[in-house]
Amino acid sequence: MLRQCILLLVLLNLQACGLVYQGVQSGVSGVTKSQLIRQGRHGELTEQELVWSQTAWQYFVNNTQLSTGLVNSIDNYPTMDMTSLADYLISLQAALQFELISTKEHDERLTLAIDFLVKMPLTRQGVPNKVYSTSNRTMVNYANQPSELGWSAIDIGRLLIALAITKQHNPEFSEYIDKAVLRWNFCALVSEKGELYGGNISNNQVTRYKEGRLGIEEYAAYGYQDWQVIPKKTMMLEPYEVATVNGIDLLFDGRDPRFFDVLRPVFSTPYLWLGLEFNWDDINDDSSFDSTHSNAPLAAMADSVYQVQQSRWDKERIYTARAEHVVSGEPYFVYDAIYALGTPWITVAEDGSSHDLLALVSTRVAFQMWALWNTDYTERLMVLVQELYNPQRGWYEGRYEATSAYEKSITLKTNAGVLEALLYKANGKLYQAKNNKEYRDVRFNSRFNHPGKCLVETFDEL
Repeated sequence: MLRQCILLLVLLNLQACGLVYQGVQSGVSGVTKSQLIRQGRHGELTEQELVWSQTAWQYFVNNTQLSTGLVNSIDNYPTMDMTSLADYLISLQAALQFELISTKEHDERLTLAIDFLVKMPLTRQGVPNKVYSTSNRTMVNYANQPSELGWSAIDIGRLLIALAITKQHNPEFSEYIDKAVLRWNFCALVSEKGELYGGNISNNQVTRYKEGRLGIEEYAAYGYQDWQVIPKKTMMLEPYEVATVNGIDLLFDGRDPRFFDVLRPVFSTPYLWLGLEFNWDDINDDSSFDSTHSNAPLAAMADSVYQVQQSRWDKERIYTARAEHVVSGEPYFVYDAIYALGTPWITVAEDGSSHDLLALVSTRVAFQMWALWNTDYTERLMVLVQELYNPQRGWYEGRYEATSAYEKSITLKTNAGVLEALLYKANGKLYQAKNNKEYRDVRFNSRFNHPGKCLVETFDEL
């Protein structure tokens, strides 16, 4: 009876949502009581937590290129993508609030980052390249060779969210950030059907592709919404399928990989970002209560992703905190999936090959679940990961599930993830609903100087 009452409440919330979630009712039937009583961790940082933040910021001290002000995505490797830039901007806000840097250093660092955005070379489509050199600001490939590689609409969506958060905390920089983004051609990023599109450039040929999968698409859509571009088809959960693991229903991407050439792993990252940055609310929701959520479907999916990982501990006594991560050797990057390729608890590379011995208890995921769910299980996770660091270099990627050994790769994403979790603890959700007139609004309302490029008006009829 309790389960039925909760489902009814969720469906009522769905009917009130401004977004279109047709057919999702059956998929959220696995929602449990915790969605109604969730409580994250809040309050000023303790002395121990401040030490954790100092350890994370050490990564940025070590990996900032003084000539450009940009930060390496991986320790001592001078490249970055747009997600890394987003992570850096959020970390910069945390460093200022936790007094890890002075207001002057914050101003200098943020100025250099925005100067890069205003001046950075764009692809022939007029959008950011997938990868840039942190040492000279040029477009490169993953091997750090000069290359116009293509673009990722998902990474750009993540960057748009971080830029919005940066403007909200630093309104004096709003004009300059808007000028940078107004350079971009949103027509290349969002189709007329409201879908996110990435692109590859090889042998002077451009290949566009439908980008993303369930969870990460919905997350990235928030960045475009902030710019009044409404990728409606991306914001729909369909197509999806339902898998049941340990009695908990998980929604996963319903596109057939035989036709769409896309991996469909269920992993934690997008749902954690949605919680830390939006509290699983709709973008215009200015509520500060973390136990209620105006985007009920995404909140339900996040709860399922958390609960199924806790259930693995409860049933099998296997600590679980899964996400995508770097590994020291081949294949160098994997997804620790909660569910993928028809199998729970599988670790897969981009080519679909299985690497189950590379599964980690992710340091970043442990910190972020600890911040979002105040439970005995997340306390246990923190005990497991709280020593996974080098005080001179930052936090390690995690601890191997199979052996307990450290994965000693050190990345921007993990150290930024620690800082973001602590920033959420101090402030609550990071994104606040917009209420001030900005430079871009003047441009949007101009009859003679409208930016075009599929901003605002182009997508009104989608």
